[in-house]
Amino acid sequence: MNFEMAKNFITIPLLGWRSALSVYIGLVIFVCWMLWTTPLKSSWQLLGFAGFIIMPLALIAMRQSGNHEGSAITSTVLAFMGVAGYSNVIFIPSVKHWYFTTIWGVNQFYVPSRTVYPFRIPINSEHMVTVHAFSSILLASLITLQWIIMLRKRRVPRRILWHRRIGTFTMVIVLPIMALSGILSSIYVLRTPFNQVTYAALPLIISACLIASVNSAIKGKFVAHLDYAYSAFIVLCSAALYRWVCLIIYLIGHSYTTSTQAPVDGAGILTYLLLITFIVIPFSIIGRLKKNIFPVVTLFSILVLSMVFVPWHFFGAPESSALLSHLHLF
Repeated sequence: MNFEMAKNFITIPLLGWRSALSVYIGLVIFVCWMLWTTPLKSSWQLLGFAGFIIMPLALIAMRQSGNHEGSAITSTVLAFMGVAGYSNVIFIPSVKHWYFTTIWGVNQFYVPSRTVYPFRIPINSEHMVTVHAFSSILLASLITLQWIIMLRKRRVPRRILWHRRIGTFTMVIVLPIMALSGILSSIYVLRTPFNQVTYAALPLIISACLIASVNSAIKGKFVAHLDYAYSAFIVLCSAALYRWVCLIIYLIGHSYTTSTQAPVDGAGILTYLLLITFIVIPFSIIGRLKKNIFPVVTLFSILVLSMVFVPWHFFGAPESSALLSHLHLF
C-alpha cells in the first residue's frame, strides 16, 4: 500500500458537506436524547453503539466532500477522532444524574464529598470534579468544532477569524480550568497512588500538546498544528475511554473497583495503552508517526515509571494514599 493510498484508505460514498454535518449533529442530538430519556441499561441504549460507526463516517464525509485535496486532515485521523470523541456519550448518565441530584457519579459509585485545601483554600471535592468534568466536555466540544470549521474547502477570512477567536478562548479560559481542576481532582479525590500519578499527568500532557499546537500555527506549521491538536483530543478523551475499559473488565467477569470502591489499577494501565494505540496507529498509517512521537513517548514513559516506582496491582489498588495528597505541595 503506497503512501497516498494509506492516507485515504477509508473511502465512503460522498455526501454534501452540509448533509454530512446534519448527520453528525443529528446523531449527537438523537443519542443524547435517547440516553437521557431511557432507563439505565435499557435495550434502547444499545442503539448508541451505532454511533461508533456513523460518527466517524460523518466526519470523513465532511472531509471528502468539503475539503481540498492534499489536506493534512486525513480520513484516517478523522476515523479515530470520531471513535474517541463518540466514546464520551458514556458520560450522559452521569450528567443526567448530576442534573437531578447535583451529585457527580453513576450507579453506586459517587465522588466523595469532603473539603480539601489546595493552596490552603477550602474546596468541596465533589464541586472540583464537577468543574473538571464539564470543562473537559467543553474543551472536547471546542476542539471538535475547530476541526469541523476547517473541513470546508473555502476557508474564508471570517471563518479563519472565528477559528482564532475560539482558539484564544480555549487556551486562555477553558484549558487552564480543565488542567488545574484535573490535577487537583487526581491528587485530592483519587485515593490510590498509581491512579493519582497517572491521572494527574494527563492534564499536563493535554496542555503541552495544545500549547505546541498553537505554537506550530503561529510558525505556519499547520500540519504540526493539526497533529498536536489531535493528540490533545485523544488524551482528553481518556476519561471516557477509561469507562469503556472498566465496562470491558466487568464484562469479562472481573470487578473494576476494589472492596473500598477504589478503581483497580489495571483500568488505568489499559487506558494508557489505548491512548498510545489511538495515536500510534493513525500516524503510522499516514506516515507522520516520527513527527508525533512526543505524546507517545510521554505517555509510555509515565506508564512505565509509574509501574516501576509506584505500588500497583492489576486487579487491585494498593491504598498507600498519602503519596501525593500529603506532600504539602499546595
